[in-house]
Amino acid sequence: MSFRIGATVLIDRNGRAIQSYSFKVKRILGCIKYVLSFLDAYKVDEIHLIIPLKGRSNRASKVLLELKDIPISTPLSVGGGVDSNSLIEITRDPYFERLIFNSAIFDNNELIEQAILKMGHQAMIASIPFILEKDLIKIYNSKMNKFIDVTENFWENLSLMFNEIILLDADAEGSKKGFNFEVFRFVNFPMDRILISGGLTKLDINKAKKMKLAGASLDNITLHSEFSIKELR
Repeated sequence: MSFRIGATVLIDRNGRAIQSYSFKVKRILGCIKYVLSFLDAYKVDEIHLIIPLKGRSNRASKVLLELKDIPISTPLSVGGGVDSNSLIEITRDPYFERLIFNSAIFDNNELIEQAILKMGHQAMIASIPFILEKDLIKIYNSKMNKFIDVTENFWENLSLMFNEIILLDADAEGSKKGFNFEVFRFVNFPMDRILISGGLTKLDINKAKKMKLAGASLDNITLHSEFSIKELR
């Protein structure tokens, strides 16, 4: 399978595209329809749409369903606020090709199993924002709104339930300071099923290719015209 170049787009509770920096500061970009059309023209391989709940209840399900009205040819994966009810609506037609989960990977295997029955194991993606602290990895749990320690069982369950994971370097998110490849000391998941994201540079993407990772999901830099997707192929 060839290395894929994707893009991550964050959406707020009002359906606006936003940029995130270091997993803290947010900047509103504007109309999600415009952003998706822009990325479609850029010819990225896939787009990862995420509503970052961070422990808050909002209109996530309604926002996700409203996205179906946007005409786009690029494959879309979607996550954030997916529950049993919204899962029924989201999977009613094939507009979204894959589902992205975060909080459910910690305590809701039933929801993930429902999603697998509806869309298949190949459509399951786990979003893994991480930080490295005192020579340990901590993974973000959106329901708890904090980074937590995980055990070896965490990685074993991921491998069984998810086809791919997106490793997001939270400290580097939204910047160009480079992805922290030290994270692979702590990750126990098949390399060819891992995408990386957060602070990516062209050198990082070349390194990811040599490591035979599945791909990369670019964040803010994708939305600036000086960054060429074609150059990364």
